[in-house]
Amino acid sequence: MDYFSHSWLPFMYLYGLGGLLFISGIFITIRSGSLNLDSISHWRWFWTLIFGLVWYMSIHASLTLAALGFVNFAFIIMASVILVSSFATYWIINRKVI
Repeated sequence: MDYFSHSWLPFMYLYGLGGLLFISGIFITIRSGSLNLDSISHWRWFWTLIFGLVWYMSIHASLTLAALGFVNFAFIIMASVILVSSFATYWIINRKVI
């Protein structure tokens, strides 16, 4: 059975096309002035969107790896994502705004 066409090809299609649409949506939002990157709250939403895409993509990749039998590698990726998420959340919550 060809695992690439049943697991990684849909993954690349999903995040390739979805990533292009996501980036174009962010670009249109910035160009229209709806996302004002001079505002700190807009920067937070911008990075929340970027981080959410990367987080979801890495969780999806680790679960795909686990389904293909690479459980140890999938666990390492998932644990890394959870640790980075925890530290980023802690840093954002406890950061002092000037």
